[in-house]
Amino acid sequence: MFSDVAAFVNPLKFESIQDFLMAVLSSAIYILFPILVLMIVYTGFLFVTAQGNAQKLEEARRAMMWTLIGSLVVLSSYAFAIALKATVCSLAPEVGFDC
Repeated sequence: MFSDVAAFVNPLKFESIQDFLMAVLSSAIYILFPILVLMIVYTGFLFVTAQGNAQKLEEARRAMMWTLIGSLVVLSSYAFAIALKATVCSLAPEVGFDC
């Protein structure tokens, strides 16, 4: 009776939402990591060009601080996702979650 009904086809190559989110996160890291390296080089350039000027040194310190905070956020987000996935997978038998 329902054999002529259209079926949804998964256009993604991922079988689960966890795999999709991990792929998105790793893609974001591949994009953001070179940007972080360039920002570190840029802040080094700011330190060199400050030449003892207190205002420019403060600007360079602020840029370095935000660059380091950004790198910690990017790298810790991936570590957090891996830890969360491992925790959920360890609970898999109890809740019926497929890892």
